[in-house]
Amino acid sequence: MTVEIDGVLKEWGDRLFYAPIRPRGAKLTITRTTVAASTHSKPSTPTGVRRQLTETISKAPEVMVKISGGGKGMRQIAAHLDYISRNGKVTLENDACEHVDGRAAVNDLKHEWTHGLYGIPMESRRREAFNIVLSMPPGTNRDAVTRAARRFAQSEFSANHHYVFAAHDDEKHPHVHLCVQAQGIDGTRLNPRKADLQRWREHFAERLREQGVRANATPRTARGVSKRSKRQQTIHKTSRVRREASLLTTEQAPQRAQDNFSASQRAALTAYRQIAAGLARSPNNEDRRLAMGVVDFVRQMPALRDRNPPAASRDTPVAEPALKRSTGQDRDR
Repeated sequence: MTVEIDGVLKEWGDRLFYAPIRPRGAKLTITRTTVAASTHSKPSTPTGVRRQLTETISKAPEVMVKISGGGKGMRQIAAHLDYISRNGKVTLENDACEHVDGRAAVNDLKHEWTHGLYGIPMESRRREAFNIVLSMPPGTNRDAVTRAARRFAQSEFSANHHYVFAAHDDEKHPHVHLCVQAQGIDGTRLNPRKADLQRWREHFAERLREQGVRANATPRTARGVSKRSKRQQTIHKTSRVRREASLLTTEQAPQRAQDNFSASQRAALTAYRQIAAGLARSPNNEDRRLAMGVVDFVRQMPALRDRNPPAASRDTPVAEPALKRSTGQDRDR
């Protein structure tokens, strides 16, 4: 029974929490030779899925890792280095764990990057560096975030890419700015995709947990979140969208909401149903309690709350019959 349940957890936990990493072909270097792509996904375990479920349903703080931009040439990179160092007032740290203090040292760094191994032109048609932000919610220990960011950068980039980072404490949420050269030492270029960003989130969360910080890195669909943060151009279209929405009749609006319930959200609900049903059959009391927690969590998912009540009620009984049988709730009937 335990082996069967572990198999359910691994199969459906992988679908729910871990995006598949599509294999890439060999990378082409600056010298036109090829090297094997290094993108990989850390294999999950039933214990890891249980931990991920526990963190998710208890709403552990979610890490934020995003690419905020990137310099197309050294002119833009230099401006970003001035920004994250506050013109030399904030210490930078490089991939050799060396501190870059003061405006003169920052200028030396710019010169080093401009005239380094491959060099960075002042103007370029492609990104010559990636600006990455690592962040946690307000109240998180700032020193722990900085240490986790250092370990993340060392593990992820130091073997092949030069970088610097700076920890900022001028906002409520502790965050670190990481600037990574696109051109690798081996001649390949950094080219992050969506799956890489999710892997970076998982990696950063792991480093935070090593520092004693509760941290989670689940996809939006696993949290039942259907809305991305708004881009500026989206905000400018708000008035037009509201005007169009006002034209919907009361009969049309629920149908539109149901149509917008995406295939990925439906897949997440299916995964939660399978996981909860499997845990409910477990002889382990902790597993059965976790199954009940999954049911309660799914009921509160924003994607379900946004739907009309009849549609939500069809999807929320994730594993209640199996749970009742396993806990003896229906014995008196």
